[in-house]
Amino acid sequence: MTIVAIELDAGSWKTASDFRSALKAAIGAPEWHGDIAAAFLDSIFGGGINALKPPYVIRVMNTAQLAPELKKMIRDLSSAMEEVRVRRLARTGENVAASLEIATSEPL
Repeated sequence: MTIVAIELDAGSWKTASDFRSALKAAIGAPEWHGDIAAAFLDSIFGGGINALKPPYVIRVMNTAQLAPELKKMIRDLSSAMEEVRVRRLARTGENVAASLEIATSEPL
């Protein structure tokens, strides 16, 4: 199983909408995809909605200049994705290998 790695360049992001738009594009979300974290969790771990199918890792790069609230949003979604993955694995035995990582060379 090959894990697809996708890098998102956060260097020009100013708002949460910038992050959400980049994430939607990366996962191939349909136009009607919601903007809240639950919509991302449902479409990623429920399957059948996005063009990109697990396994994959999305790495957010160039985060040094992001506003603190945007950094927190990315951290929170990353943590929520891991929690959902672990819960689903425990409940169903299925490991949906999808994660969101922050570039380790920059403090977030």
